[in-house]
Amino acid sequence: MLWLFVLIAAVAASEAFLRLPLLPVIRRVTETARKSGRVLTSKRISDHWKERVLPRYSWVIGKGSVQFFALLMLALAPVAVLGFAFPGGFAAWGAALMRPLVILVLCLVSIGYIWLRLRLRVGRG
Repeated sequence: MLWLFVLIAAVAASEAFLRLPLLPVIRRVTETARKSGRVLTSKRISDHWKERVLPRYSWVIGKGSVQFFALLMLALAPVAVLGFAFPGGFAAWGAALMRPLVILVLCLVSIGYIWLRLRLRVGRG
């Protein structure tokens, strides 16, 4: 019974990862961090301009980090929700998820599912 729940959790979380806009958020934060690094190290940009633009970059990075965290929690929500249906309840599900073999299977099934899903999508398009 545990392994059925683990497989469902892996597929549900993987599907959520594929459908949520995680990569655009990561790209936006990464690009903004690069811009701020270039501004900081530039000798041609005045300190006045740096004082004006860096708080804006910080806001974008901070907002993106919070957004990424929220999306990550949404992607993992199916795993948590399965705890309510798991025999023994949420506490037993949480304990089961902490076992190294379960973590390994979750990771391998998720990676395999995502790889297969992306490969099938590319083959159709």
